[in-house]
Amino acid sequence: MRNAKLILAAGVIMLAPALVFGNGFALFEHGARGVALGGAFCAIADDATANYYNPAGLAFQDGMQAASGAFLITESAIFHGDKYPYPGPDYRTEMEQQIFYPFHLHLTGKLNDSVAWGLAIYSPFGLGTWWGDDFAGRFITKRIDLRVFNINPNVAFKVSDKVSFGVGLDYFLSDVSLTKSIPSINPFTQRVAEIGQVHMYSDISDGIGFNLAFMAKPTEAFSVGASYRSRVKVKYDAKASFVQIPTGYADFDAIVSSLLPFSINPKGQTEVNFPAEYRIGFGLHTGALTTSVDVVRMDWDSFQELPITIVGYPALSSAKVQHFKDAYTYRLGFEWRTSKQWSWLFGALYDMTPQPIEAFGPLLPDANRWGASIGFSYDITERMRFDLGYLHLRFEDRGTNGQDSDNFNGHYKTTARLLGFTLGYKL
Repeated sequence: MRNAKLILAAGVIMLAPALVFGNGFALFEHGARGVALGGAFCAIADDATANYYNPAGLAFQDGMQAASGAFLITESAIFHGDKYPYPGPDYRTEMEQQIFYPFHLHLTGKLNDSVAWGLAIYSPFGLGTWWGDDFAGRFITKRIDLRVFNINPNVAFKVSDKVSFGVGLDYFLSDVSLTKSIPSINPFTQRVAEIGQVHMYSDISDGIGFNLAFMAKPTEAFSVGASYRSRVKVKYDAKASFVQIPTGYADFDAIVSSLLPFSINPKGQTEVNFPAEYRIGFGLHTGALTTSVDVVRMDWDSFQELPITIVGYPALSSAKVQHFKDAYTYRLGFEWRTSKQWSWLFGALYDMTPQPIEAFGPLLPDANRWGASIGFSYDITERMRFDLGYLHLRFEDRGTNGQDSDNFNGHYKTTARLLGFTLGYKL
């Protein structure tokens, strides 16, 4: 009985394997025009989506505006084993297809000639991964879903005709769920058996941070912008639901049933330190062509471990070390206005992963990625504009090199596609 308890406790520490966040969970799809420019919009920020890209840009805008839209995001990942023992070189599988649709809403207005306000609601982090029930790594993860909504009020001050500043609050509302199978050694077969499944799900939790922004337009042809968003800590209260899976061995199933909390939903706790973001951008306006460049730094060193506490069950509590590092993204955009109504948008980006090799795995197969974007802006009327943007992200193929902390080794090939729209209206 004592050995069985140790085996079961070791297997169920699967609750801790890791709510891994990387740049794959950081979103910038908060305006179709900005996305079509590869995300290089910090020094432009001349519409309502400045709430996200650079709130200081609100001070240079006139009147009241509203903009809203959504993106459809799909991601695919292929895993295949390699020379390491598990799951072996002959194993190959694909992640289940999912469609995510984060929305964005931006409102802006002027208090006077020098002071502007803004309010935005969008998802700065999100998405998830989902592997099939027969996935060889199901004891690490089956499915994870993360939702984060930011309610973001801003105020911008124009201190001269060429310089403005912005300040705002970031109020996060978030929930998370994860599902995985529970392994144990069956003493009758001396093989790993799937004895159950656990689904951990949180209540809606919150956290608060702040943002600062700057914009300068020293000439009509050149602009520069910068913004900072602070770290936001969210503490989650959760519950864990356990479901037993019969092994066909009655005596062993009876031991499992007596040791794990299948009949109750024990409380759980965890927390995530979402990273700070630094952004600087430059814009050059030459006739019909606008060129923009952004450099973004995400302080992912805030995510060093994932502590998970199961109240009343200390053997099931643990902390998964992550040791994420800071990461940079480089963005380039071009806007070519061909008429009074039409603008064509192009962009490119290179996004570095913060995820070290030992934390890389099926929960989040993150990697450095290249992106190419395209879209257009169409002025329907003098007051209404429609923006459309498409972004294709190609992740670099990445392998665990035998260093996976769960000894689940192989290579991942990931691709993401994002298509979205924003409809803007000047009130």
